[in-house]
Amino acid sequence: MESLPPEIISYIVKFSGLFRSEVFVSFFYLFFGILLGEAKHGTVRAAVFAPADYQPQRLSDLFCLHKLSHQAFMAKLVAVALSYIYPSELPERLFWIADSTQTEKPHSHKVASLGWFHRTKKVAGRAKNLKGHCYVFAAHLYQQTSGKAKSWASVLVGALLYVKGRTIPELTVELAKHLRLPEAVKNCWIVDRGILCRGLLRGLGELKQFVIGRARRNQVVYFAPEQTKTGGRARIYGEKCRVDELRQRFPDRLRQQEMKLTVWGQPRKVEVYSAEILLRGVWRGRAQVARIIIIVVPGLPLEPWYLLTTDLELDPCQAVKAYDGRYQIEVNMDEVKELGLGHYQGRSGQGVRRWPLFLCAVQMLLKLMATGMLPVELPTLNWSWYKREDTVGQVRRRLIDLCRPRLSRAKEVTATSK
Repeated sequence: MESLPPEIISYIVKFSGLFRSEVFVSFFYLFFGILLGEAKHGTVRAAVFAPADYQPQRLSDLFCLHKLSHQAFMAKLVAVALSYIYPSELPERLFWIADSTQTEKPHSHKVASLGWFHRTKKVAGRAKNLKGHCYVFAAHLYQQTSGKAKSWASVLVGALLYVKGRTIPELTVELAKHLRLPEAVKNCWIVDRGILCRGLLRGLGELKQFVIGRARRNQVVYFAPEQTKTGGRARIYGEKCRVDELRQRFPDRLRQQEMKLTVWGQPRKVEVYSAEILLRGVWRGRAQVARIIIIVVPGLPLEPWYLLTTDLELDPCQAVKAYDGRYQIEVNMDEVKELGLGHYQGRSGQGVRRWPLFLCAVQMLLKLMATGMLPVELPTLNWSWYKREDTVGQVRRRLIDLCRPRLSRAKEVTATSK
């Protein structure tokens, strides 16, 4: 514990206001255990870093007995992340990513220990064992500078448990409420094709937040109608078309741009077509104004990609670049799984919901250190087979090499006289 860098200790202390003083001590030992890998196969194993008079049962009580507001914890994660990434002032627009750890497929694995408290209703034709339980994670997407090039990076800021009763888009809207995002800037959520739906647009629209998502090729969109002076009720929708037919039917309504995008590992020139459209069914009695974006890669046998955004002030090329960073949350999920996402074996629903939040705090610390947002002096490993020293996994190994915790306490030796 004495070898832990002071920058990491100051990071952990930022969460002290969420716990009572005696409970924060247990959180500190658990955080240290997750960080160094001892808590991956059992949270009680983190007690090896505590003094001899510490009771390991208090680590289990941290999940079951002690009160902790999950919404306040996620809001604190957002505040800490923004304070490190933007120390001077916030940018005009903040990007957030939402995704789930697993999809609903027959071969999906359940979250560890979920069966202890969750019982499903019997439905005719459905198997008794409910597959596809997962966590819905939220991450903040930001740009890091590596040398002269800029690249995307992201940190996890919250998670909710999905157990068949609320859809993943509904949980995404719930996450947007829990995170308490700053209202002085524009907040734009980046989601995949399976999450983008009318319910998501409606829920985030009520929060005055925006969406960038991948649309389906058979999505039907409308154009603004031409208003006539013949009297009668004003029309809401004009001509309609599928998004995969826009380039053939309405080429005059599309704005064409060119940009460079990394496709199949190489930077290539792509064609970007965009147009303002209307969506039906989002709001009762009025249309949802949005922009459809079509990305075409000339010279490659690829189908066009279709994006939908409700942020009309965002340039289409910037929206494409932001969506290109969505895969960073997949990297975050691999990192948090390595920290022990599926290894929690508690028997309480509160513990299952609380475990990923603690992992988000650890993953954020490692990612901030890896991207240089939280500079910490660490020894270099200089492995010949692994050249990079700035990945989350390598930063964690370097930190373990720095701390070198002793897992057994040395007994005091008393001199004996014969």
